[in-house]
Amino acid sequence: MSTLTQRNWWTGFSGFWLRECGSANFFIPGFLASIASPLLTLIEDQNIQAFSLVFSISALWMAFCWQLVKLQAQESALLFPAIKQHIYLQGTVILVIGYLLNALALFNRPASEVAYAMLFATSFGGSFFLLCLRNSVYFRHNSYVFMLVLVLAMFFGDTPQILALLAVPLMVMGTYLLVTRTHHCQWHHMAYQTYINNIQTGWLPSNTFAPDFLTQGFRQFFMPMSYFAGNLLIQTCQILLISGLLAIVASGFFGVTLHFVIGFTDMLVLMVAIFVCWSKLQTKMTWDQLYLLPIYSSLKAIKQAYHVSAVKLGFCLALFQLLVLLACSFFSTFETVAFYLVIFTGSVAGFVLCVALGSMIKSALTLSLCCMFVVILHSAFKSYLLNHEQSATTVYLLLGYVAIATSLLVYSNKKFD
Repeated sequence: MSTLTQRNWWTGFSGFWLRECGSANFFIPGFLASIASPLLTLIEDQNIQAFSLVFSISALWMAFCWQLVKLQAQESALLFPAIKQHIYLQGTVILVIGYLLNALALFNRPASEVAYAMLFATSFGGSFFLLCLRNSVYFRHNSYVFMLVLVLAMFFGDTPQILALLAVPLMVMGTYLLVTRTHHCQWHHMAYQTYINNIQTGWLPSNTFAPDFLTQGFRQFFMPMSYFAGNLLIQTCQILLISGLLAIVASGFFGVTLHFVIGFTDMLVLMVAIFVCWSKLQTKMTWDQLYLLPIYSSLKAIKQAYHVSAVKLGFCLALFQLLVLLACSFFSTFETVAFYLVIFTGSVAGFVLCVALGSMIKSALTLSLCCMFVVILHSAFKSYLLNHEQSATTVYLLLGYVAIATSLLVYSNKKFD
């Protein structure tokens, strides 16, 4: 134990934070968003600025909360208390760096706006951290907490004073949890069940909140993709559906701009692809088990059906995104046909590209890293195309994007999986 306490604070960093999906799926986007957040202050859209800051800080807090679940699930943390101290130190350093990176936004934004957004994200992240510190079972609610934070940031991103007021009840609860703390982060056998469930389902709950006759038809339409993804596919699509409807409300009644809605829905569409690919790596389902079904004649036919279902899902999600944007445009102004065509085609290509990478990559960490960079590059590339939608170059670039995504999907169908 003395050897552990004498190690440098960064020892084992990649093993704790990057090699396991539970923390990597929060830490990687949170850290990348912390880097991008100060740069987004150069954009005039205040909703985007507040949203990116809240997203980055909340994601880093969630990654830290996942480490608490892992500590309570493993007996090694009980036998070697220095491991807990090591993770606490690394988590604190990560949060400090995240806050410092986001504080760079002060160069372009008023101090009050940045402080209010940070206070809002900290109140949710810190309170949820204290709950998970008390008992890891609370982590099963992390998806609700995380999406609630993002939705509130979407609605009130341009009025940071309201974000500060929303933080007050959470700060009171956090103070109560600090004062009444007992048996913080202690090992118990039920934590292992929480740990395994979250490894298999990501950060989503097990309940789909949908009637069986709807989910049954949904699974059949997207078979065999739904075979690997299971409830995760239904849950992510539900999140996209609810978030899209909330984006319409935010655009109509809270002044959220169309460009913010485009970026927000783009992120959600690609998130569905990322979680579908991630679930295929995490579950124990194999291609061979599908031989029991009489509808597939060979392994090649199964893989082709999987990628066809991926393209169908991409088209459906991109069409829903297009309908949401058209509804949001009703409250502001309608763009050109080329503008909406770029959005639809680009979303389908981005979805297909993520699925192709998911078929080629076998490491969950590598998949998370690649898909996060795809999200960033996709957003930047699509933003450029939307700013030049009337140019002939845009058509060629968009066709090239579609050709690359399709070629990778065809290649992965022949060589991988």
